Parts: sequence; structure tokens; C-alpha cells
Amino acid sequence: MKFSLKFLILFSVLAILSCSQKEDPLVPAVDPLSLILKSDAGEGDVLAVGVNVPIIFTVIGSDGEDYTQTAKLFINDEEITGSTYEFSLPGEYSVKAKYDGAVSNTLTFDVLQPSERSLKLDATKAFRNQVVTFSLLDYQGNDTAENATFYVNGEEISGNTFSSSTEGEFSVVAVYDIEGEEFTTEPKTFVVFIPKRKVVVEDYTGTWCGFCPGVAVAIEDLRLQTDDVAIVAIHKASAGVPDPLDFARVGELQEMFDVDNGFPKARINRKVDWPRPYALEQVTSMAGTDTDVSIAINSQLEGSNLSVKVKVAYENGSTTGDKVVVYLLENGVVADQANYFNETPGHKYQGLGNPIPDYIHNDGLRNALSNLFGDAIPDQPAFEVFEKDYAFSVPSNYVGENLSFVVMVVDSENNAKNAQYSNINENKDFE
Repeated sequence: MKFSLKFLILFSVLAILSCSQKEDPLVPAVDPLSLILKSDAGEGDVLAVGVNVPIIFTVIGSDGEDYTQTAKLFINDEEITGSTYEFSLPGEYSVKAKYDGAVSNTLTFDVLQPSERSLKLDATKAFRNQVVTFSLLDYQGNDTAENATFYVNGEEISGNTFSSSTEGEFSVVAVYDIEGEEFTTEPKTFVVFIPKRKVVVEDYTGTWCGFCPGVAVAIEDLRLQTDDVAIVAIHKASAGVPDPLDFARVGELQEMFDVDNGFPKARINRKVDWPRPYALEQVTSMAGTDTDVSIAINSQLEGSNLSVKVKVAYENGSTTGDKVVVYLLENGVVADQANYFNETPGHKYQGLGNPIPDYIHNDGLRNALSNLFGDAIPDQPAFEVFEKDYAFSVPSNYVGENLSFVVMVVDSENNAKNAQYSNINENKDFE
């Protein structure tokens, strides 16, 4: 009897060690290089210049080094020679730099004739009651808005600012005069919106867990009812049963959010239990409701170099203690899945086998690009955009095209206030 007790204790210790084995480092040993592209045409990502005006570009690395002579420049995705360029034809052009797998920010140039003007908006997606400012740039980059008349949805407005208390899509044009001749710009559209809540659902699971497909089925049904959910599947390996999506720091999440080892466990907005039978209404009652914080994600993967820009904006300003959590996920991971519902009449997974061979696992948490529980958001006034950049070296065992993101804004108690999801190489705007 004593021998059996010692054996059980030893087995339990080995199981814990097996489940906590850090196969996948969350922080790369060396941060990958990122690039900043600038020009002598002025500040900002959108610039107005004249035809045949030489533009000088510089490329600075995150390590402080000047990569101008070694980086490659691309205009509308076509490589050019050297670091100086003249646009010979009017139009809109995008410029970016690449070096050793790193991709810079993109600069956009409106190339104008002397009689042309470039209509710019400081926000193409604005909160209700947020002031949108219009500018009208000439070919020398000067703002001529004070000499123009602006029309929104066909109605003249006073000055060059506009706000709306209601949601909707709006169109603006500028009318200006040059030496007695009247010109009208091409219309630009913008949207006034109220942020909608995306509910975070975290599924604590494992390939060895025979009851875990119960949550998977509930998530499948949930996604048929709403797009306003952000799903994170957090895998934990079991002793002697490897899991290709085993998350190295799952134990820290379990400790923080009081999740025991009796998987499956599901949590809503990080801290609220979603118990069997996983009533969809518990989630859908919140999904898509109005909120006051919105998140945008823009990612680029070049080789193994991943760069991600996260933006957060508030309709009423931030709350002290808010944080942004950035999780990198992988979809399409194939591995057998234990299935205790194989003989359950009427279950979606009845007859699929136990285990289910070649089961496709989605939304698997691979890495935290932020701190595991979030990076601090400084106090933000209403409508001001907080931006944070992340860079990551993607391990060779990840499939780049299958990567995606869930980004949350959480409060000081780690309750998720809102979330956003996006695929790799997607520019996901505020919603």
C-alpha cells in the first residue's frame, strides 16, 4: 500500500512536469529587426508632392542603424534602384522598404499637377461625435483648406470639420478656385460608428481530453449565430500524451483565472465561467452590443519576421489600469482528438471515432506578443488613438499562412472590455 501511494505521488509529479514543459519560448532571444521608412517630403504616412519632384528616402532600423543603402525600396510593389525617386505621372503611389525579411511602414504619395488638390481626412472611421478634420493639400504639400468649401453628403458645411451623433457612411468633396476657375475634388468617404463588443471565449482544452469536443461543438454553434466573438483555444498536454498546441504558460493562466485541471473549462471575457451545457445565450446576449472601446490590427509576415501594429481608441477615454493583450493563434493544426461522444446518440461527434483521426484544431494559442496578461495602456482621452508595435520571429514549426490574432483590452482586474480578431497579413480596422 505504501509503495502504491509513493508511486502515485511520483506519477503526479511527473505529470505536472510533463504538462509544464516549455517546448515553445514565448519571447524570442533576439527581437527581429523592424524598419522605419521616412522621406524629405514631410511628416506623416500620406504626403502630397508634385510631378518630377525628387523625393529622398531614408530607412532606419529598430537597432538605430541606417539601412538606406542596403534596403530595397518598392513603389507600388515594384523594386526601384537607389534611394531617390521622381514620380513622373500624377496618381497615388505606395512606398515601402524591405531588408532581410523585415518590411517597413508604408508611405502613400499623392502626386499632383499644379491645379490639383489632395483631399485628406484625419479619420476615415470616427466615433459618434468625434470631429473629423478635412485638409486640402496642393502639390507643394501646403494645406489650402481655408480657401475651399466642403460639402458632406451634398450639403455645405461651415469650415473644414464635421461630426455626427448618429452612425452612417458619409461622403465629402472640396470645391476650390484657381485663378477664377472652379475645381471639385473626387469624393472621399468616411464612416461614423459605435464600437460593437466582441466577446472573448477561451477554451481550456487538450487533444487527450475526451470531453473537450463538447466546448468545440458549442463554439461551432456560437459562430453560426454571431461573428462578434473572439475565440482562443488554450491547450495543455497530459503526461505521456503530447499535444502539438501545448501552451507553455497555460499554468500561469490557470492560476490567474482559477481554472483547475478538470478540462474542459471555458471562460467568457477571461473571468466568467461558461459551464456545461454551454448555453449560447450567455455569450450572444453580449455579442455585438454597444461599447466605448475599439481595436484595430495590422500585421505583416515576411519570411519568419512578423510585425504587428495594434491600435486602441475610446469613445469616452480610457480607465486607469487598462491593458492590451495580444495573442498569436494558429489554425489548421492536425492531430487526433479524444472523443467521449463517439457513442452519444444525437451528438455532432457521434460516430467520428475515439480518437477522431486527423482532427483539425483551430484558434490554438501559440504565443503572447504582449505580456501574458497585457501591456499597460497610458491614460487616453476620448478619440485619441493609442498605438503599439510588436515584432516576433516566427518559429519554424508554425505555419505562417495559418496564423491569426486575438487582441483584447482588459481592465485592471483582467476582465475583457472588448476584443478584435484578424488573420495574418490583414489590415483590420476599428469596428
